[in-house]
Amino acid sequence: MKNSKILLGKALLVAFLVLFALTGSAAAKTWTVGGNAPDFSNLAQAASNSSVSDGDILLIRPGTYASTANISVGKSITISGEDKESVILDLGGFSILPKKEGFVLQNVTVFNGSNGINLQTNATDAVIKDCIFDGLTHSDGIKLFKDNVTFQNNVVRNMSGFTNAVYVKSNDSKIIGNTISGLSGAGNTARILCVENSSNVLIENNKIQNNNGEAVRLWRVDTHDVVIIQNTISGNSQKGVYLYNVGENNSIFLNDLHSNNKNVDVYGTAPAIVHFNALDSMTLSYGSNSWTGKPGNYWGSDYSGADANGDGIGDSACAILTRYSDQNPLLHSIGSYTIGTGSGSGDDGGDDGGDDGGGSGTGGKTSGSISLNATIVPSLSVSFSIDSLDFGDLSVGQTSAPKEMIITNSGNCHVIVTAEVTESSDSLYKNGIWIDDEFWSDFEKTILKGTSETSHVVLKVPSDYVDTGNREGTLIMWIEAC
Repeated sequence: MKNSKILLGKALLVAFLVLFALTGSAAAKTWTVGGNAPDFSNLAQAASNSSVSDGDILLIRPGTYASTANISVGKSITISGEDKESVILDLGGFSILPKKEGFVLQNVTVFNGSNGINLQTNATDAVIKDCIFDGLTHSDGIKLFKDNVTFQNNVVRNMSGFTNAVYVKSNDSKIIGNTISGLSGAGNTARILCVENSSNVLIENNKIQNNNGEAVRLWRVDTHDVVIIQNTISGNSQKGVYLYNVGENNSIFLNDLHSNNKNVDVYGTAPAIVHFNALDSMTLSYGSNSWTGKPGNYWGSDYSGADANGDGIGDSACAILTRYSDQNPLLHSIGSYTIGTGSGSGDDGGDDGGDDGGGSGTGGKTSGSISLNATIVPSLSVSFSIDSLDFGDLSVGQTSAPKEMIITNSGNCHVIVTAEVTESSDSLYKNGIWIDDEFWSDFEKTILKGTSETSHVVLKVPSDYVDTGNREGTLIMWIEAC
């Protein structure tokens, strides 16, 4: 963001916008559901109300909200609970049906639903995060059937009798950081996470443990280029990862993949290419030892090879179904390692053609350097889509076309945005700037963490304004935590 700074001692992020002209339309708005003096008493009423528009936020206050029908959401809105443990959407056997792109559901408990979430029609680019799904009853559970979905940091619990608990038919999607445990499917072929005819799917850092059924099924030939990485897949009654008539080039590495009925299995035509080792070299540190190469997985009792030098990497390959092998199996759970990328000193495990790093020394001891990098994200991190505004040619008494300003809160707390036209600005701006139909000094907007909202700015030229020519001014957008 151009010309932005942090004011020390106030912890306020300030963006300077040089005003020349503005454009815009209807502003996004936050609506409250439940609690004291709400805009709406329940979610279904809010989602169907004509006053709620694309980009708006439905902020649900603590309480239990019972449904008597499916909740159809035909708008690109964010549904956000104040606290996922205390905001309970009791669906009464029904489902939430998003039907437009950009739908977001976060920080709620979805209880006693059919599908819980069933993406329909044009509901691409959906984000479902930080939710609890409790006691869903449909045989296909949570249906993620539109592209570019993100299903992140959710808990799925207390489900039984299903065929697919979390069912993905979605290209370019991410299943990250979820906990799915203790579920009991309908028979031996039930799937906890099923990915069907989907490509470029990332399955990362999930815990899929102690379920009755297959933990992860990759299904059908159009399922390819799936990456399964840093998951805990253990204690499931059937397969850990089941490659069922699946496509090529799927990758399975850096997982705790053990103690399932069968950790990996194949049905039908076995794919020629399955990567059980990372495609690029990484540096793993175990205790005081480090190793660089292309790591595989932790297989528990399925691997009994030696580790002569104590670097945490097996000295021999782990055979998988007689068709494949993990060239560098882990001797311990992935949580026992510090994992980095790039080159470093140590054994490359023999799978990538040579040493990826090293150093010099004497007496049998060498040294190597490892570069360190970290990005510290501030608690307040807000950006604006514009850094200048041009109103064009206007006459006395005229109002400019509205100018759009997208405000994105990527920090880790909710913020309040206010505005100020600086004292040094021309009186044209001090008396004529309006934001979201509010005079600039009255403007105030709450933006939840991880969301964006659109505001619109207009210039109303006062009827008694007498100057002519190009006029300039500065608008400051003040951001503070709430």
